[in-house]
Amino acid sequence: MKNLCFSMSVRALLLAGAATLAGPASAADADTLSDLSAVAPDDQSFDTGTSVPETDYDVEDEGEIVVTAQRLAGQLETDIAAEAELDEAAIASYGASSIEELLASLEPITRSGRGRGGGRPVILVNGRRISGFGAVRNIPPEAIAKVEVFPEEVALQYGYAATERVVNFVLKADFRQMSVEAEAGLPTQGGQFMSELEPAFTAIGKNGRLNLNASWEHQTMLLESERDLVYDDPVLAAGAAARSLSSASDQYVIDGTLVRNIDKVTEASVSLRFDQTDSLNLLGPDLGGAGDPLRRETRTQNWTGSASVNGMLGDWRWAVTGNFADADTRTLTDRAGGTRDRFDSSQQSFGANTNFSGSLGEAWAGPLRLSATASYSGLRYDSQSQRGGAVTTTDLSRDVPSVFGSLNIPLLDPDYGVGPIRVSATLSGQVQRPSDFKTLTNWGANLNFIVTSNLSLVASFNSDEEAPSVTQLGAAPLTTEGVTYYDLATGQTGLITTTTGGNPFLLPERRRDFKLGLNWEVPMVEGLRLSVNYNRNKSYDTANSFPPLTPEIEGAFPDRVTRAPDGTLLAVDQRPVNFDRASNSQIRWGVNFGKSFGQPEPRAPGGEGRRIAGGGPAGRGAPPVEGGDTPPRPERAVRGESQQTASPPAAADGPRRGGGRGFGRGGRGGAFGGAQQGGRWQVSLYHTIKLTDKVLIGPGVPELDLLNGSATGNGGGSTRHLVELDGGVFYKGIGARVGAKYDSGSTVAGGANGDLRFHDLATFNLRLFADFNQMPKLTEDLAFLKNSRLRLSVNNLFDAQRKVTDASGTVPLIYQPGYIDPRGRYVELQWRKAF
Repeated sequence: MKNLCFSMSVRALLLAGAATLAGPASAADADTLSDLSAVAPDDQSFDTGTSVPETDYDVEDEGEIVVTAQRLAGQLETDIAAEAELDEAAIASYGASSIEELLASLEPITRSGRGRGGGRPVILVNGRRISGFGAVRNIPPEAIAKVEVFPEEVALQYGYAATERVVNFVLKADFRQMSVEAEAGLPTQGGQFMSELEPAFTAIGKNGRLNLNASWEHQTMLLESERDLVYDDPVLAAGAAARSLSSASDQYVIDGTLVRNIDKVTEASVSLRFDQTDSLNLLGPDLGGAGDPLRRETRTQNWTGSASVNGMLGDWRWAVTGNFADADTRTLTDRAGGTRDRFDSSQQSFGANTNFSGSLGEAWAGPLRLSATASYSGLRYDSQSQRGGAVTTTDLSRDVPSVFGSLNIPLLDPDYGVGPIRVSATLSGQVQRPSDFKTLTNWGANLNFIVTSNLSLVASFNSDEEAPSVTQLGAAPLTTEGVTYYDLATGQTGLITTTTGGNPFLLPERRRDFKLGLNWEVPMVEGLRLSVNYNRNKSYDTANSFPPLTPEIEGAFPDRVTRAPDGTLLAVDQRPVNFDRASNSQIRWGVNFGKSFGQPEPRAPGGEGRRIAGGGPAGRGAPPVEGGDTPPRPERAVRGESQQTASPPAAADGPRRGGGRGFGRGGRGGAFGGAQQGGRWQVSLYHTIKLTDKVLIGPGVPELDLLNGSATGNGGGSTRHLVELDGGVFYKGIGARVGAKYDSGSTVAGGANGDLRFHDLATFNLRLFADFNQMPKLTEDLAFLKNSRLRLSVNNLFDAQRKVTDASGTVPLIYQPGYIDPRGRYVELQWRKAF
């Protein structure tokens, strides 16, 4: 079966893990709500209780049976192969409580293959654009029937730039869950306590879906005196109880999303979220000593809203989305002697876009497909900084209209009698006109080769221009005294004054990226998938935060540094700067492998328990197969993806798809496990090898080689090897998952005490959980356990911190474990109950 999972790390062997089967929850009878793809056309009767149709069994002359499974409605239609797919059981094995938490667990495989790091992947729901991440953030994993992860090039087909990977969530057609989740955790070294309470409600039905969520998170303060820090200066040691390593904070969140099916082809959604965070930091002793600390109090309030409408116009799909966000921050900072500084900022961002995608007609090797997007985004930012009698204000704005388009051109296709393999090209272009910058242009091209049904190759080139953010350009200056800083030139750690804010002289960044990628579903080993990507990136005039003060950096920016006559570092201006050029290249390869075991005996073909390739028998709550409101997938796209040979009754090696029966009543999903199922083990390994990583700060300055002694960040240079390992096993409701990460460290050359070495680091995270709904005998005796799940998480299982030493073996104060990872090993217990 093609159920794969994700993430892994080297130097470490993983422990299995995995989770409760995603099954539905307690259900009440309510037929409101669901996503569009769940609706059947007028001329086709549809019963959500049997949403997956019968599988066709074609008998071949050789005596084999070809099992042909129809695709779920909402799966993507694209020639580019998915890099990973998860079914319900695989999703459940992660023990996640929301899509946001699931994405965090899948980060190694959803990370962009372009080698630039980056943010969140492009999110689709049932193959459609959404108004924003807030529209899906808190959907429980039990409501998801399938997850598909695609490379960046697929984003072009949906009106996005090819900068992030694409994750498509296929939701169940019939689901209802009300849940309460409570968490509590603390570091094993003590000093801090964290807790969270989160009630939620989700309903998916024939007319759309509704998701409501609220949460409260509390965190106590962690002080320097609560960690074993060794100080060079007795004055610093005396003030340890007046300086915080981690703030005390409270966060309150309430949000909701409503999606409504207007008709069989049109869907509308609206989302609204409010959150407030209050935090307190201690900056050091005031005149009264450690018992009279200087405080920094911050309150941040955010309002976020989005709306979207999408549907079909003939054979063309269209989507209109809009969004608005307001973020307000107030910071009060005590100064010695009783004065107080104040910093206020307010930012409003808003925008709208319209996307059309569809076929322009048939070409020699298939249909020409166009995606076109017109968009507008705006930003307003104002701030005021009061320090003593001086008041500094900032008032910034930016408006960015843009147009984006991509064209997919089939070049070869044996189904059309053209060539032995399928080859297509996609061309894309974008024009942006920021109100405070010159016109920016982006363009790209990629070639996709479908060599066999199991093997695909992709090659792409992108040329982009990016403007600095408005705050990088014009944020008000903020001066902070008493900042702990390690000075390479003297080898000493001391307290200095830093200045942050904007730099109005920054230039736009120009990027040139090349990528080669391979995806291979190994035919001789069922469930094994291999991906390999090579990236080469070049950037010019990159906008960066001011780097750590190495000898090269201080030589390039002497006016940013203030020293006393004896050479003691007093102040650093850390406002952003442009680097002349940056270039890097890397290879990232990975494998995903998963198998089911201990499965119930499949029923013979022809009955209700009929299996489909890649999944189990249909169950209530599972999504329908592709119906009349979604254009049918071309036959050539189906072949090789939804057929496999099998021995007569042993169809698929996978768990039953208990789409909706979960723990509870009848046809709706909503709990964590569903009917008792067999087991599943999964493992993923990703290895990134950085080949080159160089930065030229400016003309006349030596080029920095971040792999060989140079650095542009406080965490050292670039690491040559990064290995991520993730694996899990679950069986009869008991799951365990281990994630591991290893990086090979780096070295920063020079400094008064010789080279600064950042040693390699391997960390492990452990997650154990029990879905009590998979344990009917236990819940019969202990009824309060029904519809609940218990999870124990241990982050940084072996309490590993990166060791940083100079040439003499001494650990500088700023790089002591208490500073670089004050929390260390963290243990958390979570109880989740569905009603």
